[in-house]
Amino acid sequence: MREAIGGTWLLGFVVLFIVLFSAYLAVSINYTKAFRVKNQIINIIEENEGFTKSRGDVAGKPLDQLQNSNKTEDKIYHYLKQIGYATTNIEDDRCENGSMQTGGYCVERVCTRQGSYYKVTSFIKIELPLIWQSFVIPVKGETKVLYWTVDDITCS
Repeated sequence: MREAIGGTWLLGFVVLFIVLFSAYLAVSINYTKAFRVKNQIINIIEENEGFTKSRGDVAGKPLDQLQNSNKTEDKIYHYLKQIGYATTNIEDDRCENGSMQTGGYCVERVCTRQGSYYKVTSFIKIELPLIWQSFVIPVKGETKVLYWTVDDITCS
């Protein structure tokens, strides 16, 4: 009888290890995706030399119109739709000084004497269904200093 109970404990440890390892993999994959999204948003802003907002509802536009647009917000939203990045139900107050953009990221312009740069924040949302908790983790980054910008965001 003692060996049967010992086997149950061992089985419990194995199941716990599998659950913890799977949770670690899921979090690391989501973090990697949010990090990649932040880097691509920074690249798009630097390529376009600023952040220009779209006219109208970005989410309602067809993908070919988003891809061929000259607005930075359209290009970023097209990229987010392509890779399947969706952060829903994140409060607007998660952005420090900027505003939450369609697609679940924040952009803030910061002016300096030499020019201006942008702070970009993407988010990871982790939901734990068994304990009904969700965590939102920001992933932050900055563009290089742009000496000449064409955008719709005022300096902070």
